[in-house]
Amino acid sequence: MPRMLTIAAFCVTALFSLSANAVDRVTGAVIGSYNAFTWPAEIGIAKGFYADQGLDMDVIFVPSAPASLQQLAAGSLDLSISTGLVDPLRLVSHGGLVALARVHLRISPYVLVASHDIKDIASLKGKTIAIGSKADITHVLIEKMLASAGLAFTDVDMVYSGSTASRYAALKTGAIAASLLAVPLNYMAESEGFQQLGVAGNYAKDMPFTGSIINRKWAEAHPDTARRLFAVNDQSIEWFYDKANRDEAIRILIDAGHITPGDATRSYEFLHDGEYFDRTHKVSRRGVEALVAALHELGDTDISPTPEQVVIPSLTVLSD
Repeated sequence: MPRMLTIAAFCVTALFSLSANAVDRVTGAVIGSYNAFTWPAEIGIAKGFYADQGLDMDVIFVPSAPASLQQLAAGSLDLSISTGLVDPLRLVSHGGLVALARVHLRISPYVLVASHDIKDIASLKGKTIAIGSKADITHVLIEKMLASAGLAFTDVDMVYSGSTASRYAALKTGAIAASLLAVPLNYMAESEGFQQLGVAGNYAKDMPFTGSIINRKWAEAHPDTARRLFAVNDQSIEWFYDKANRDEAIRILIDAGHITPGDATRSYEFLHDGEYFDRTHKVSRRGVEALVAALHELGDTDISPTPEQVVIPSLTVLSD
């Protein structure tokens, strides 16, 4: 009998030990490769914040946002990291099983970059500009920027290229006069003599730019895992904003994104000092409404999800 009790006690102890050391795997997608926009995720991995929460973040790289969202809606992914927000709202409106959990970039950090002879937005009249597509947020952003200088969309020759890297390449060859570029490509262009004409987010201050999109079924089936996942997101963003972590944050981006120290440093200063990463850890109703208005500008007048439909209330707090 004592021997049986000893064995039973050992089994119970082993079970508790396994439970304490259990790790939950989360499969998340990054579009293209690690970059400045996915910095919080890179910090979470490098600093062990996911591991501290008992999470194994399995990151896969996908070629485009539509590919990421397609896999997410199908249940092949749990999470899409730092994704543009208009397509997820389209999915929500059509019954897609996705939800917005966190806003990452609170406004667009895209920079309008032009050839050296173009000094301001008004000078773009009659020029060729490249944006993502007719149906994405860059269309709305460039319209607002052009309108600030009294120009209409029809006053320029618009061409489309979904990748910021391909738009940068077209700018370098002279095939286009201007484009919206992401950090650090805007700095690379500036060092080559191109002009920075303005930051898109300054023309659309209520409209969030990217966020963490989750598979709704997965999140509702694993609420504790989802809460721990987004606790890491929140912790990583706060760590990024602590100036004491500046040099280490820059090294993390250099290692993860394979960019030069100079470009990483300028990206840090731009995103940190401009407070581009959202620190509220909430989703703004006004932000969702601004995104819906943008979709209506793009012709999607049948898409009008409410903020409550866009999030999972038990995981994400809505703010006014």
